[in-house]
Amino acid sequence: MKTTLSLTCALQKLSGASTALGAQPETWTVDPVHSTAQFTARHFGIVPVIGTIPIEQASVRLNAGSQIPVAVSAMLDASKLDTHNDRRDGDLRSAHFFNVASTPEIRFVSTKIEGTDPKHFTIVGDLTMHGETHPVALNAQVIASGKSPRGRSIIAYGASVTIDRTQWGMTYGPLIVGNSVDISLNIEADGPA
Repeated sequence: MKTTLSLTCALQKLSGASTALGAQPETWTVDPVHSTAQFTARHFGIVPVIGTIPIEQASVRLNAGSQIPVAVSAMLDASKLDTHNDRRDGDLRSAHFFNVASTPEIRFVSTKIEGTDPKHFTIVGDLTMHGETHPVALNAQVIASGKSPRGRSIIAYGASVTIDRTQWGMTYGPLIVGNSVDISLNIEADGPA
């Protein structure tokens, strides 16, 4: 009887562990109104010029009880970029740079997440823009988490990376715009309803 009871308890524990292991990650939806994607390039390689590109849609997948994502995806619209100068914005949208007439979408899809510290982990993934895809590694952190006044779970992330724009075929004007571009993101994600 004691052996049967012990075996039953062991099976129940194993079953509970299997359920936990088999639990599917939750999808958190990024709120584009309260999220920003910002880029900084240097005019003549000297003066920083800052612009933003709207995040059209994005999601973060989280295991229950964890703040570090298991997957991240995002789509931005380069046709709506803004550097607070119409002439410059027009040039950036042209075939000289983003060529939004044929490739307006910028996409990021994670391939792996590295690290266990919410204050410093790495999101590795494929960045597609200007019709080309190359891997990047974003330095990321959890900024804060909590509940909205309406009781919805929310979490905020920060992430940054420096890229060489010429890798994505944007080789125009190296004397006018530096090749090195800093990208920074501040993301608010809402938990499942």
